[in-house]
Amino acid sequence: MEKKQTYKTNKTIKKLILILIVIAAITEGCKKYSDGPLISFRSVRKRLFGDYTLTKYTVNVLDSLSLYNDSLDVKIHCFSREDDSNIYFNVYGNRKDGSYSDFAMICLLINKNKILKVLDTQGLSIGTGPFGKGKKPEWEILRLTNKELYMKTTYNGKEYYVELKES
Repeated sequence: MEKKQTYKTNKTIKKLILILIVIAAITEGCKKYSDGPLISFRSVRKRLFGDYTLTKYTVNVLDSLSLYNDSLDVKIHCFSREDDSNIYFNVYGNRKDGSYSDFAMICLLINKNKILKVLDTQGLSIGTGPFGKGKKPEWEILRLTNKELYMKTTYNGKEYYVELKES
């Protein structure tokens, strides 16, 4: 009798392990962003809105933050207007040389909120890489939390990667 009970216990444990593996695989596949949180109770739009500082900017994996700051400031404000599906990114403040920079991107979330598509650009600053007048890249959102936004895009044959942290 004891042997039968041990067999049942082992079978039950194996079923539980299998169920846990299946649940882990399903929840990992459900993550919206490859480097994002598993679950968030705030909407994508609400997590996007806020004031950021650009902390990492790479071009083909090479650190290019200093090059970026030659053209634009690292302060970025993200917001939306009431009854408007667009998302606005204002890049404002002093560049590395002390000159004032002013640049804005008007964007839309597409592809189940995984892509931030630039619809239009405004401002006086020429910018750099995918940031600037007339440039309309699509940014893949890799990580989006309440305090961080990581994105990448390919523009003119180069891969650009940015990390923004809440400021």
